[in-house]
Amino acid sequence: MSPDTAGRLSEFAKACKAATRLVSMYPPSHPTIQAALARITEAGKQAVYNGPLPITVLPDALLVGGRGFTKSDPAATELATLLHQQLIGEFTLLSTLEPDEWHAFLMLLAKTPEDVRAIGGLAHAWTAIGNKSITLKEIDYAEVLRERAGRGESASWDRILATLSEEKDESGELEPGMAGMLEMAKDSERLAQFAERLQAHGRASGDDSVQQRKSLLELMHGLANYAADRQPGELDAVLNRMAGAAAQMSPEMLLTLIIDPPPPQPPGTTAPRMDLGSELQARLTDEMLTKFLVENVVKDRGASDRLAAAFQTLVPDPDRQQSILAAATEQAAAMFGQDPQFESVWNSSTQMLTTDSDSQFVSDDYARELTSARTQATAVDTIGDDPPVRIRAWVSTVSGEEVRGLDQRLLLDLLTIEARTEAWAGVLDLAVGSIDQLVLVGDLALAAQLVDAVVSAAKKTDSATAAYAAAGVTRLVEGSLVRHLALFLRQATDSEVGLAARICRTIGPSLVEPLANALAAEDNARTVRRLRDILIGFGTATRQYADELRTSPNPAVRRAAVDLLRALGGEAALPDLRGLLDDGEPQVQREALRAIVQIGTNEAYEALEHALKNGKPHTRDAILQALGSLRDERAAPLFVHLLTHSGYTGSLEGEYLSTIESLMRWKVFHGRKSMTCANSVLPRYIVAPG
Repeated sequence: MSPDTAGRLSEFAKACKAATRLVSMYPPSHPTIQAALARITEAGKQAVYNGPLPITVLPDALLVGGRGFTKSDPAATELATLLHQQLIGEFTLLSTLEPDEWHAFLMLLAKTPEDVRAIGGLAHAWTAIGNKSITLKEIDYAEVLRERAGRGESASWDRILATLSEEKDESGELEPGMAGMLEMAKDSERLAQFAERLQAHGRASGDDSVQQRKSLLELMHGLANYAADRQPGELDAVLNRMAGAAAQMSPEMLLTLIIDPPPPQPPGTTAPRMDLGSELQARLTDEMLTKFLVENVVKDRGASDRLAAAFQTLVPDPDRQQSILAAATEQAAAMFGQDPQFESVWNSSTQMLTTDSDSQFVSDDYARELTSARTQATAVDTIGDDPPVRIRAWVSTVSGEEVRGLDQRLLLDLLTIEARTEAWAGVLDLAVGSIDQLVLVGDLALAAQLVDAVVSAAKKTDSATAAYAAAGVTRLVEGSLVRHLALFLRQATDSEVGLAARICRTIGPSLVEPLANALAAEDNARTVRRLRDILIGFGTATRQYADELRTSPNPAVRRAAVDLLRALGGEAALPDLRGLLDDGEPQVQREALRAIVQIGTNEAYEALEHALKNGKPHTRDAILQALGSLRDERAAPLFVHLLTHSGYTGSLEGEYLSTIESLMRWKVFHGRKSMTCANSVLPRYIVAPG
């Protein structure tokens, strides 16, 4: 479609999808709803700027004039999915709507497909409102069977939906399509093939198995009711062929047709409802059931529980079961041929099909309780005979923490016992994603165990899964783990911080760079300190990132850089620490001075002396102020160094006097080391000139 049309349709889809989500959450007068309705009103106005806008709805796309978007549009895809779920095949916007009219339409669109079908469908409900600004055409699954010249049975959904309007007669009913279904029902095999095609379409459209079975049930009931209404003389033959088609379906689909309740009848229907399940079951011959059993056992190399349930439901008479199984044995032997496994496969299948018993799994007492339960209908949600304590205990077993723990233990077990390399790689993907999520929610104990398992697997270089595990560790390093960890550290307890540090150390030095980047971007002082401590735990691997941190615009990060330099740099860090003495933030200067003092070598003292003699005025003032406030006994040698290497007068006179005053205070208030240092220099001060 043209860029202009695509832009208007995209904006309309965004507004419609957003408003649909909101209308069921807030009253019409709520400001949020008013804003959403104003947006879709404007988007609808723009959509019909050049005239009516007819939109063809596919399961995952919107078309205008048979053309779609050049690039995938997520909003249009979501709206297409929503409309398709409501069985809308064509949506035409004829003119603008007022906000209250949009609200009425969106309230219908926001209903579940089941609720909409209960009121006759979206198109029927919208027509009943009487608004002509939007016209809707619904999909009838019967049209998949429509045989058109030159098209055949493989007609695509795009083609069917594009010709939807052609399939309606003047009365507005989909009579040609239903007539085509009736024609298709003359051949049981073709009808069964169509049923399979319908299920495949449902899977491709994102329908779950329940919705797929509902679609089949609605279609078959519609066909039977149409035949009963329009061609009653053919009804018996149609039902016989439908039974033949049902016997070619999967056990799940066959059970759906036999035991599921019929779909709701359309509004206004007065005819009695047909019991299609009983009709089909009565028409399933022994030959049909024999073929049904053999084909499913051969295909699956055994009998499934659903096949056993279907067989027991369809053939409750034990004598008839044995007769059918005897015939099935002969057919199965011919189909298996010389397969040496035939006897074991068929014997186990026969036992399951005829027994269908859970006696080996269920105790006698529990079996009696189950039998009793089948004889009475109970509204489980209204039972109140469990005490609150027991209910709370049950509920606690499905709390978020418990479920996460179960998921984690399952992943740990699978990482341990799974021997297939590709399957193990799939488990690893789940484990890596789970680690990120566990850290995000703060469940570090569980995350740490998964990290241990993944890293341990990566270290087993002789294992076929080691390369996958190493790639998983790389994904953790390059992914969102550190970002989630930084968020968690803001509120973590001390023990949780220890767990976080353990996780980081387990992953290894490859995590240093993302941790340093996170620290550089962090503005929370507590998080900065905790990230700093974790980085210090990596030792010298962190040293190269200190230069980046000391140039951060955030003073807290620069202070963290000082700590890293002090802990990891030693004397080699003196030039960097000397540079931080010129920092514009007094607290950074004090931390840098304290770091130099704690290094405690002559080179450290000389660096400080150089800053006093040659530094900027504000640097010298800051150093003097910091020296005056130092209360660390390890600073005494520094004072001695300054007194013995500094001048008595001139620009350094103030520094000299300040140093002596500090040392005198230390002589009074501190230990023997301070007194010894003071005694060694004070006589020099007493005899000094002036």
